[in-house]
Amino acid sequence: MMATAISIKNLHKKYGPRYVLDDLSFDVEKGSIYGFLGQNGAGKTTTIKILSGLSISNEGQIIIDNMDSSLEAEKIKNILGLVPQDSEFYDERTALSHMNYFARLKGLSKDEGQEQSMFLLERVGLANEMTKKVGSFSHGMKKRLSIAQALLNDPKILILDEPTNGLDPVGVRQVKQIIRECNDIGITILVSSHNLLEIQEICTHVGILKNGKLITEGTIGDIRRLESNGVITVGIYNMSPEIVSLVENMEYVVKTELKEKNILEIYVNSKTDVKPEINKLIVNNGGEVFKLIENSLSLEDAYLSATGMKE
Repeated sequence: MMATAISIKNLHKKYGPRYVLDDLSFDVEKGSIYGFLGQNGAGKTTTIKILSGLSISNEGQIIIDNMDSSLEAEKIKNILGLVPQDSEFYDERTALSHMNYFARLKGLSKDEGQEQSMFLLERVGLANEMTKKVGSFSHGMKKRLSIAQALLNDPKILILDEPTNGLDPVGVRQVKQIIRECNDIGITILVSSHNLLEIQEICTHVGILKNGKLITEGTIGDIRRLESNGVITVGIYNMSPEIVSLVENMEYVVKTELKEKNILEIYVNSKTDVKPEINKLIVNNGGEVFKLIENSLSLEDAYLSATGMKE
Protein backbone atom coordinates (compact mmCIF):
# COMPACT_ATOMS: atom_id res chain seq x y z
CA MET A 1 0.00 0.00 0.00
CA MET A 2 1.28 3.45 -0.93
CA ALA A 3 2.01 5.99 1.81
CA THR A 4 -0.53 8.80 2.12
CA ALA A 5 0.49 12.47 2.07
CA ILE A 6 -3.00 13.89 2.62
CA SER A 7 -6.03 12.10 4.03
CA ILE A 8 -9.39 13.84 4.32
CA LYS A 9 -12.24 12.07 6.11
CA ASN A 10 -15.89 13.14 6.34
CA LEU A 11 -15.26 16.84 5.78
CA HIS A 12 -18.26 19.17 6.06
CA LYS A 13 -18.33 22.91 5.47
CA LYS A 14 -21.53 24.90 5.74
CA TYR A 15 -22.21 28.47 4.62
CA GLY A 16 -25.64 29.48 5.85
CA PRO A 17 -28.14 26.72 5.03
CA ARG A 18 -25.98 25.22 2.26
CA TYR A 19 -23.24 22.60 2.57
CA VAL A 20 -20.31 23.62 0.33
CA LEU A 21 -18.55 20.39 1.33
CA ASP A 22 -20.77 17.44 2.13
CA ASP A 23 -19.05 14.43 3.75
CA LEU A 24 -15.95 14.82 1.57
CA SER A 25 -13.30 12.09 1.84
CA PHE A 26 -10.24 11.37 -0.33
CA ASP A 27 -6.55 10.41 -0.07
CA VAL A 28 -3.54 11.82 -1.90
CA GLU A 29 -0.70 9.33 -2.29
CA LYS A 30 2.80 10.48 -1.40
CA GLY A 31 4.72 11.41 -4.54
CA SER A 32 1.64 11.73 -6.73
CA ILE A 33 0.17 14.65 -8.68
CA TYR A 34 -3.48 14.62 -7.65
CA GLY A 35 -5.88 16.57 -9.84
CA PHE A 36 -8.91 17.98 -8.08
CA LEU A 37 -11.58 18.44 -10.76
CA GLY A 38 -14.91 20.21 -10.59
CA GLN A 39 -16.97 23.05 -11.96
CA ASN A 40 -16.84 26.48 -10.36
CA GLY A 41 -18.66 26.26 -7.04
CA ALA A 42 -18.00 22.52 -6.61
CA GLY A 43 -15.98 23.14 -3.44
CA LYS A 44 -12.37 22.95 -4.70
CA THR A 45 -11.16 26.28 -3.34
CA THR A 46 -13.00 25.75 -0.04
CA THR A 47 -11.19 22.42 0.39
CA ILE A 48 -7.83 24.02 -0.34
CA LYS A 49 -8.46 26.84 2.14
CA ILE A 50 -9.26 24.28 4.85
CA LEU A 51 -6.19 22.19 3.99
CA SER A 52 -3.92 25.22 4.17
CA GLY A 53 -5.38 26.54 7.42
CA LEU A 54 -7.09 29.58 5.89
CA SER A 55 -10.54 28.27 6.83
CA ILE A 56 -12.01 25.69 9.19
CA SER A 57 -14.49 22.89 8.60
CA ASN A 58 -17.65 22.25 10.58
CA GLU A 59 -16.81 18.59 10.88
CA GLY A 60 -14.24 16.03 9.71
CA GLN A 61 -10.58 15.08 10.03
CA ILE A 62 -7.51 16.06 8.01
CA ILE A 63 -4.23 14.14 8.30
CA ILE A 64 -1.23 15.63 6.50
CA ASP A 65 2.07 13.75 6.53
CA ASN A 66 0.78 11.70 9.50
CA MET A 67 -0.10 14.84 11.48
CA ASP A 68 -3.62 15.79 12.59
CA SER A 69 -4.39 19.31 11.41
CA SER A 70 -6.45 20.03 14.52
CA LEU A 71 -3.49 19.24 16.78
CA GLU A 72 -0.35 20.11 14.80
CA ALA A 73 -1.35 23.01 12.57
CA GLU A 74 1.94 24.90 12.95
CA LYS A 75 4.06 21.87 12.05
CA ILE A 76 1.88 21.25 9.02
CA LYS A 77 2.36 24.83 7.80
CA ASN A 78 6.11 24.17 7.72
CA ILE A 79 5.74 21.37 5.16
CA LEU A 80 3.06 22.95 2.95
CA GLY A 81 3.47 25.28 0.02
CA LEU A 82 0.36 27.10 -1.21
CA VAL A 83 -0.24 28.80 -4.56
CA PRO A 84 -3.66 30.49 -4.33
CA GLN A 85 -5.73 31.29 -7.37
CA ASP A 86 -4.99 35.01 -6.96
CA SER A 87 -1.79 36.08 -5.19
CA GLU A 88 -1.23 39.54 -3.75
CA PHE A 89 2.14 41.24 -4.28
CA TYR A 90 3.85 44.49 -3.34
CA ASP A 91 4.09 46.14 -6.76
CA GLU A 92 6.94 48.49 -5.76
CA ARG A 93 9.16 45.63 -4.58
CA THR A 94 11.42 43.75 -6.95
CA ALA A 95 10.93 40.03 -7.31
CA LEU A 96 14.08 39.36 -5.30
CA SER A 97 13.11 41.82 -2.57
CA HIS A 98 9.69 40.24 -2.38
CA MET A 99 11.18 36.77 -2.04
CA ASN A 100 13.68 37.91 0.59
CA TYR A 101 10.87 39.49 2.61
CA PHE A 102 8.82 36.29 2.67
CA ALA A 103 11.91 34.19 3.32
CA ARG A 104 12.47 36.13 6.56
CA LEU A 105 8.79 35.62 7.49
CA LYS A 106 9.33 31.89 7.00
CA GLY A 107 12.27 31.94 9.41
CA LEU A 108 15.24 31.93 7.04
CA SER A 109 18.28 34.04 7.88
CA LYS A 110 19.18 36.96 5.63
CA ASP A 111 21.90 35.01 3.82
CA GLU A 112 19.81 31.82 3.59
CA GLY A 113 16.87 33.80 2.29
CA GLN A 114 18.95 35.54 -0.38
CA GLU A 115 20.48 32.27 -1.56
CA GLN A 116 17.17 30.38 -1.59
CA SER A 117 15.34 33.28 -3.28
CA MET A 118 17.84 33.56 -6.10
CA PHE A 119 17.85 29.78 -6.62
CA LEU A 120 14.05 29.59 -6.78
CA LEU A 121 13.65 32.59 -9.08
CA GLU A 122 16.05 30.93 -11.49
CA ARG A 123 14.18 27.65 -11.11
CA VAL A 124 10.86 29.22 -12.19
CA GLY A 125 12.43 31.11 -15.07
CA LEU A 126 12.65 34.57 -13.50
CA ALA A 127 16.44 34.86 -13.16
CA ASN A 128 16.60 37.78 -15.59
CA GLU A 129 13.65 39.58 -13.98
CA MET A 130 14.57 39.30 -10.29
CA THR A 131 15.58 42.97 -10.01
CA LYS A 132 12.47 44.25 -11.81
CA LYS A 133 9.48 45.60 -9.90
CA VAL A 134 6.65 43.12 -9.57
CA GLY A 135 4.14 45.76 -10.68
CA SER A 136 5.55 45.48 -14.20
CA PHE A 137 5.12 41.69 -14.32
CA SER A 138 2.64 39.92 -16.58
CA HIS A 139 0.02 37.60 -15.08
CA GLY A 140 2.13 34.59 -16.02
CA MET A 141 5.27 36.02 -14.40
CA LYS A 142 3.33 36.73 -11.20
CA LYS A 143 2.04 33.14 -11.20
CA ARG A 144 5.60 31.82 -11.45
CA LEU A 145 6.66 34.19 -8.67
CA SER A 146 3.86 32.86 -6.47
CA ILE A 147 5.12 29.30 -7.07
CA ALA A 148 8.66 30.35 -6.15
CA GLN A 149 7.32 31.92 -2.95
CA ALA A 150 5.44 28.71 -2.09
CA LEU A 151 8.68 26.72 -2.44
CA LEU A 152 10.69 28.89 -0.02
CA ASN A 153 10.27 26.48 2.89
CA ASP A 154 11.19 23.35 0.85
CA PRO A 155 7.66 21.93 1.21
CA LYS A 156 6.87 18.23 1.11
CA ILE A 157 3.43 19.06 -0.30
CA LEU A 158 2.56 21.77 -2.83
CA ILE A 159 -1.07 22.86 -3.25
CA LEU A 160 -2.08 24.90 -6.29
CA ASP A 161 -5.54 26.39 -6.87
CA GLU A 162 -6.30 26.86 -10.59
CA PRO A 163 -2.60 27.54 -11.35
CA THR A 164 -3.03 28.19 -15.09
CA ASN A 165 -6.24 30.20 -14.92
CA GLY A 166 -5.94 33.27 -17.16
CA LEU A 167 -2.55 32.33 -18.60
CA ASP A 168 -1.66 32.35 -22.28
CA PRO A 169 -0.41 29.09 -23.88
CA VAL A 170 3.23 29.92 -23.15
CA GLY A 171 2.44 30.62 -19.50
CA VAL A 172 0.44 27.42 -19.21
CA ARG A 173 3.33 25.39 -20.59
CA GLN A 174 5.80 27.05 -18.19
CA VAL A 175 3.64 26.38 -15.13
CA LYS A 176 3.01 22.76 -16.10
CA GLN A 177 6.75 22.23 -16.54
CA ILE A 178 7.44 23.68 -13.07
CA ILE A 179 4.82 21.36 -11.56
CA ARG A 180 6.45 18.33 -13.20
CA GLU A 181 9.91 19.39 -12.03
CA CYS A 182 8.67 19.82 -8.44
CA ASN A 183 7.13 16.36 -8.55
CA ASP A 184 10.35 14.91 -10.01
CA ILE A 185 12.25 15.92 -6.86
CA GLY A 186 9.69 14.21 -4.61
CA ILE A 187 7.11 16.91 -3.83
CA THR A 188 3.54 15.64 -3.57
CA ILE A 189 1.20 17.93 -5.49
CA LEU A 190 -2.50 18.68 -5.20
CA VAL A 191 -3.74 20.83 -8.06
CA SER A 192 -7.32 22.03 -8.52
CA SER A 193 -8.58 22.86 -11.98
CA HIS A 194 -11.57 22.82 -14.28
CA ASN A 195 -9.21 22.38 -17.25
CA LEU A 196 -9.63 18.71 -18.12
CA LEU A 197 -6.86 18.53 -20.70
CA GLU A 198 -4.42 20.08 -18.26
CA ILE A 199 -5.26 17.50 -15.60
CA GLN A 200 -4.98 14.64 -18.07
CA GLU A 201 -1.53 15.83 -19.18
CA ILE A 202 0.16 16.34 -15.82
CA CYS A 203 -1.68 14.36 -13.14
CA THR A 204 -1.22 10.77 -12.01
CA HIS A 205 -4.49 10.66 -10.05
CA VAL A 206 -7.77 12.55 -10.19
CA GLY A 207 -10.76 13.16 -7.95
CA ILE A 208 -13.99 14.58 -9.37
CA LEU A 209 -16.00 16.88 -7.12
CA LYS A 210 -19.65 17.85 -7.60
CA ASN A 211 -21.74 19.92 -5.17
CA GLY A 212 -19.23 19.35 -2.38
CA LYS A 213 -19.16 15.56 -2.82
CA LEU A 214 -16.43 13.39 -4.29
CA ILE A 215 -18.23 11.35 -6.93
CA THR A 216 -15.28 9.31 -8.20
CA GLU A 217 -11.49 9.09 -7.92
CA GLY A 218 -8.57 6.98 -9.08
CA THR A 219 -5.71 7.05 -11.55
CA ILE A 220 -6.33 8.78 -14.86
CA GLY A 221 -6.62 5.38 -16.53
CA ASP A 222 -8.98 4.08 -13.83
CA ILE A 223 -11.38 7.00 -14.27
CA ARG A 224 -11.39 6.70 -18.03
CA ARG A 225 -12.10 2.97 -17.89
CA LEU A 226 -14.63 3.25 -15.06
CA GLU A 227 -16.75 5.90 -16.71
CA SER A 228 -16.38 4.96 -20.35
CA ASN A 229 -17.58 1.38 -20.74
CA GLY A 230 -14.42 1.25 -22.87
CA VAL A 231 -14.35 -0.67 -26.12
CA ILE A 232 -11.71 -3.34 -26.73
CA THR A 233 -11.26 -4.31 -30.37
CA VAL A 234 -9.90 -7.82 -30.86
CA GLY A 235 -8.81 -9.43 -34.12
CA ILE A 236 -9.19 -13.22 -33.85
CA TYR A 237 -8.32 -16.00 -36.27
CA ASN A 238 -10.28 -19.22 -35.71
CA MET A 239 -13.06 -17.27 -34.01
CA SER A 240 -15.97 -19.47 -32.97
CA PRO A 241 -19.40 -18.92 -31.40
CA GLU A 242 -18.04 -20.64 -28.27
CA ILE A 243 -15.25 -18.05 -27.92
CA VAL A 244 -17.73 -15.17 -28.33
CA SER A 245 -20.04 -16.74 -25.73
CA LEU A 246 -17.19 -17.18 -23.23
CA VAL A 247 -16.14 -13.54 -23.69
CA GLU A 248 -19.72 -12.32 -23.24
CA ASN A 249 -19.98 -14.23 -19.95
CA MET A 250 -16.95 -12.48 -18.40
CA GLU A 251 -18.16 -10.47 -15.40
CA TYR A 252 -17.01 -7.04 -16.62
CA VAL A 253 -18.19 -7.45 -20.25
CA VAL A 254 -21.27 -5.37 -21.02
CA LYS A 255 -21.80 -6.64 -24.56
CA THR A 256 -19.96 -7.73 -27.73
CA GLU A 257 -20.40 -6.83 -31.39
CA LEU A 258 -19.02 -8.78 -34.35
CA LYS A 259 -17.83 -6.05 -36.75
CA GLU A 260 -16.23 -8.19 -39.45
CA LYS A 261 -15.47 -11.88 -39.92
CA ASN A 262 -12.44 -11.75 -37.61
CA ILE A 263 -13.06 -8.52 -35.63
CA LEU A 264 -14.89 -8.52 -32.30
CA GLU A 265 -15.66 -5.37 -30.29
CA ILE A 266 -15.98 -5.95 -26.55
CA TYR A 267 -17.64 -3.30 -24.36
CA VAL A 268 -16.26 -3.47 -20.82
CA ASN A 269 -16.76 -1.70 -17.51
CA SER A 270 -13.75 -2.23 -15.26
CA LYS A 271 -11.33 -0.20 -13.13
CA THR A 272 -8.44 -2.45 -14.17
CA ASP A 273 -6.79 -3.42 -17.43
CA VAL A 274 -8.62 -6.56 -18.57
CA LYS A 275 -6.91 -7.03 -21.95
CA PRO A 276 -4.48 -9.74 -20.73
CA GLU A 277 -7.33 -11.81 -19.30
CA ILE A 278 -9.39 -11.52 -22.49
CA ASN A 279 -6.37 -12.48 -24.57
CA LYS A 280 -5.68 -15.54 -22.39
CA LEU A 281 -9.29 -16.75 -22.58
CA ILE A 282 -9.35 -16.51 -26.38
CA VAL A 283 -6.01 -18.27 -26.88
CA ASN A 284 -6.84 -21.04 -24.39
CA ASN A 285 -9.98 -21.80 -26.39
CA GLY A 286 -8.35 -22.11 -29.80
CA GLY A 287 -8.39 -18.54 -31.05
CA GLU A 288 -5.36 -16.69 -32.44
CA VAL A 289 -5.25 -13.02 -31.47
CA PHE A 290 -3.65 -10.77 -34.10
CA LYS A 291 -4.93 -7.42 -32.82
CA LEU A 292 -5.92 -6.14 -29.36
CA ILE A 293 -6.68 -2.43 -28.90
CA GLU A 294 -8.48 -0.55 -26.13
CA ASN A 295 -10.29 2.67 -27.04
CA SER A 296 -10.94 4.45 -23.75
CA LEU A 297 -12.74 7.75 -23.65
CA SER A 298 -10.85 10.95 -22.97
CA LEU A 299 -10.84 12.30 -19.42
CA GLU A 300 -13.28 14.97 -20.64
CA ASP A 301 -15.77 12.34 -21.73
CA ALA A 302 -15.28 10.43 -18.48
CA TYR A 303 -15.78 13.62 -16.47
CA LEU A 304 -19.00 14.48 -18.31
CA SER A 305 -20.23 10.93 -17.76
CA ALA A 306 -19.39 10.94 -14.05
CA THR A 307 -21.05 14.32 -13.42
CA GLY A 308 -24.16 13.45 -15.41
CA MET A 309 -23.49 16.18 -17.96
CA LYS A 310 -22.96 13.87 -20.93
CA GLU A 311 -25.85 13.76 -23.38
